[in-house]
Amino acid sequence: MAIDIKAILKQLEDGVVDLAKSKFKGLTKQATADGKKLLSTIKEDLARWTRLLAEGLITKAEFETLLVGQKDLIEMSALKQAGLTLVKIDEFKDGIFNLITDTVTGLI
Repeated sequence: MAIDIKAILKQLEDGVVDLAKSKFKGLTKQATADGKKLLSTIKEDLARWTRLLAEGLITKAEFETLLVGQKDLIEMSALKQAGLTLVKIDEFKDGIFNLITDTVTGLI
């Protein structure tokens, strides 16, 4: 199965914007910037893991484990500078990782 990672990333970016708008009314710009930075940071790994999932070389559970392993490595500097609590930032990260999982597994 051919995977169009650019299309997936575009879909994920759109989802991040929507998530930022729904979670942070006054901080949408910062949340969007941090969310897009997160996607950019994991882009190469995400492309590799998505290909492995599509080829059946890893399971959905393994995909999710690989993805969640990146969570603590990602900084949300714009939201942190805006004074958001770590709990709120982690909730946003969780939302993005759920978006990624749902999007990728829904396409495969």
